[in-house]
Amino acid sequence: MNKKTSQGNKTKKRIIECARKLFVEKGYNNVTVDEIINEANSSKGGFYNHFEKKEDLIYSMVPMVDEIYIDFFKLTNNYQNTMEKITAFISYVFSIMEHEVGLEFMSVIYSSQIKDSNTVRFLTSPDREYNNRLKLLIDEAKENKEIYSDLSTDEITMILTTCIRGVIYDWCLRKGSFKLADYGMKLIYMILNQIKPQLTSF
Repeated sequence: MNKKTSQGNKTKKRIIECARKLFVEKGYNNVTVDEIINEANSSKGGFYNHFEKKEDLIYSMVPMVDEIYIDFFKLTNNYQNTMEKITAFISYVFSIMEHEVGLEFMSVIYSSQIKDSNTVRFLTSPDREYNNRLKLLIDEAKENKEIYSDLSTDEITMILTTCIRGVIYDWCLRKGSFKLADYGMKLIYMILNQIKPQLTSF
């Protein structure tokens, strides 16, 4: 990678980080491109070299969110078993959505995903770090006989993910009227209780 490309990547990452900070603080719709440029200490040329419009920033933030998920696995918490780690990971996801991403920005993200048929559906991409990590945990729980189910790892991942997305979507519709993790984990426990050995607790 040459110096120009490296500098360009640093500029792009700085713009994304500053935009995310402003979106969370002020709300996506209240932030202008000029504010993002000023916060990132960039120029209009620098911004439009990487993004055609403000909405493009949403798609570029997915890798940044996935980095946050990776950080979970760097934590040194001790778990009694894999199922406990799965619940901790999902609770972590809810917490990130509520406190790091925020209600208004999550609403914009979900809206951007369903507004037309040509939109890139990054939320459902099977290659995302979130999917890969959750699948690894489910495989590990199966190997440890903490999960008893005829469902495949992919099917269990999809069911849990559908539940997570549904809770977040409802949270957006209800304008954050409930604690995301508190309510979301009640539903997650209901699902996990159906696939664990009946005499095993976690």
